[in-house]
Amino acid sequence: MSHPIAKALEEAAEKIGMRLTKEAGRAVSDMYKQAGHGTEKVVKNILAADDAHKKEIIKLAEKIGKNHGEIGPGARGRLKRQAEARTRIAGHFGVKGDYDAEMVIPRSKYPHSADHIEQAQRGEIWTGDQMRQGRPKPSIVTIDRPNADNNRSDSLRGIATRPPDDRDEYPPAMYKEGGRGASVKYIPTADNTGSGSSMGSAVRGLPEGSRVRIRVRH
Repeated sequence: MSHPIAKALEEAAEKIGMRLTKEAGRAVSDMYKQAGHGTEKVVKNILAADDAHKKEIIKLAEKIGKNHGEIGPGARGRLKRQAEARTRIAGHFGVKGDYDAEMVIPRSKYPHSADHIEQAQRGEIWTGDQMRQGRPKPSIVTIDRPNADNNRSDSLRGIATRPPDDRDEYPPAMYKEGGRGASVKYIPTADNTGSGSSMGSAVRGLPEGSRVRIRVRH
């Protein structure tokens, strides 16, 4: 773990006789990799903290690492616990992370949805069965449930249904970044229905305005 935050956490863990997993260190490092000048403040706060404070920070870091965010059974609880731990650890550090929870889509289970997510995040934007290179769609999106129906109508307008495939949207309609201009690709119905249901269920415990990072696991 070469990131300064991860290194500081590791040193603190060693000092008080605790073991920090790589997953926890990686989670916290990723949480603050865009923090800029705040990174130095985070490291200083960790190293200057008393042992009780260090233990709480490390416990929260381990909680983030353990609740990895993969969709599927138990995902709602995992993402909620992850978001709560991130919020609390951000308070300790005095630096706001880029996102509140990370949701992980397994390629092995939903290969077509996973492909579309990664394509859209690279800027390969689909309109039905036509692809063009455009601005990459964000990996961090903001929950906005009240506008989901309007977003869905805007993103699908002009793209005909084509059974037995579904029209898969990225970003999904329930996020502020969805809607008009979203990438819409024809993918098999079973893949789209399964991933959509799992992704929606996973974030059901998060409040409006929560920032969710969507990532594919290979």
